[in-house]
Amino acid sequence: MKNQKKLIASLLALAMMLGLAACSGGSTDGSTTPSTAPSTESTAPADDGADESTAPADDDSTGGSTAATPAEFDGKVHGPFIMTTCGQSTGSVMLHMVAGQIGATSTDDHELSADTFDPGDAKTLIVTTGTSGKGMGAAGTDVDDEIARCTAVIEAAREAGLTIVCAHVEGMSRRTDANDQASIDAILPLADVIMVVEESDSDGLFSDYAAENDIPIIIAKDALGMSEYMAAE
Repeated sequence: MKNQKKLIASLLALAMMLGLAACSGGSTDGSTTPSTAPSTESTAPADDGADESTAPADDDSTGGSTAATPAEFDGKVHGPFIMTTCGQSTGSVMLHMVAGQIGATSTDDHELSADTFDPGDAKTLIVTTGTSGKGMGAAGTDVDDEIARCTAVIEAAREAGLTIVCAHVEGMSRRTDANDQASIDAILPLADVIMVVEESDSDGLFSDYAAENDIPIIIAKDALGMSEYMAAE
């Protein structure tokens, strides 16, 4: 009987030892699981952050790629055209008539402003330089107002992706005073292309500027000769 009790006590002790060993093994599993869970959670936010940082980059690059830019110069300026004059002279009227002769769509607005500017399907803005005292007087403006108006129009046209042309097609009669030169000096640096008649460039003013600043220049004998360098589309 005593031997049986000893045997039972030994079995119970063995069972307790096995139970403790099992509990100890279970606690090891439990400690591993919590350490793994935080690791998984810390990885998820990193992935989310990467996705968020990528999205704006894609948006920015897309915005840049869709921004309008002027077409590469191929030796001609392309219509449809929008024209105005920086100085209320008749230069833009002359080029508007030439555009009509080649079948190009063209508008000529001597009061064009950034507020009224509507590019529509136009490809080119032509701003003629050289001033008319009578023209400005009749329009109730002066050369400073003309420069402010035309530079604002050019800025709007550039944002719309139009090619900007500075033209001087009335010869030396529009290069006689400070107003004429102010008009030229204000528009010339904003041009993608320069258009002049031979007489206007008799002293090399425009061709020298074009060479020094790597700007394409078109020189024709007279305003009618510009038809060779203007395309309807």
